[in-house]
Amino acid sequence: MVDDKTVEAVKQIRKAWKSNDDKRDAGLPHDIPNVKRIDNVQYGSDENWNLLDLYLPENVAGKLPVIVNIHGGDWIYGTKATYQYYGLGLAKRGFAFVNPSFKLGPDVQFPAELDQVNQYMHWVDKNADKYNFDRNNVFIVGDSSGGSIAEEYVTCLTNPDYCKKFGYDLPNLKFRAVALNSPVTFVIETGILAAGPLAKPASGYFTPEVMAKPETKDELEVENYITKDFLPTFLTTANQDPLHDCAARLDGFLKAKGVEEVYKSYGDDQHPEPHVFIINQKDSLANKANDEEIEFFTKHIKK
Repeated sequence: MVDDKTVEAVKQIRKAWKSNDDKRDAGLPHDIPNVKRIDNVQYGSDENWNLLDLYLPENVAGKLPVIVNIHGGDWIYGTKATYQYYGLGLAKRGFAFVNPSFKLGPDVQFPAELDQVNQYMHWVDKNADKYNFDRNNVFIVGDSSGGSIAEEYVTCLTNPDYCKKFGYDLPNLKFRAVALNSPVTFVIETGILAAGPLAKPASGYFTPEVMAKPETKDELEVENYITKDFLPTFLTTANQDPLHDCAARLDGFLKAKGVEEVYKSYGDDQHPEPHVFIINQKDSLANKANDEEIEFFTKHIKK
């Protein structure tokens, strides 16, 4: 049960964050050269939330390597509209970009967002031939809470014991690497869901009833299930990112596990960068970070 105070906190967060995102993206074009845009493709049963946009590069020969986005927003905010310009920017670098919305807290509770991610990964598999996707070269990006969901999904892909907890059948896709941008990590150990300014709105997804279930803590302690088989990872944060330590901690953790990994922290006192700065298409350092992320993905494409 989600109480009225939580619902109101979510409304206020959504209003404030959307205002900031709209200012960031003001004046950016809906369409860009050499990228074909297809909007509002339904991948699931909810005709309002289970929609995705596709951005397909037109200057790539052969099948298209695919980036699938898992958006952030404290598990309660964000849609494909928030990520459209970011997605177009990556598509122009030579990758098909799949940009889904999914139903959020407080309308759904954990693990429903992860369930929807698995649902749209299956959509990518089923529609690969239609859109010329390369099933053999699929990549994942996730930012903030979307980075946490991406961490969970990649662990499902690489550790059957973790995947069994959710009962997923996995798609017939070969995932090559993941980028985690300003991710939320170690959510139980750090107490990020229990305290701080974002804990109240996030409780619309991680309700007291959900958190009281004995299996929830185990499922959220995903790091306990990460193995050396975790996907090669490009990990970013920024000097003014409040989740900087989450990324830095995961950096050391993945290295200790023997996972191939690159860690980058962007910005300095003269050029400060905020949380998920990488989305900002007007920021030259964000463009550099995106170039480096794409270079990492390109290195992992298998011919």
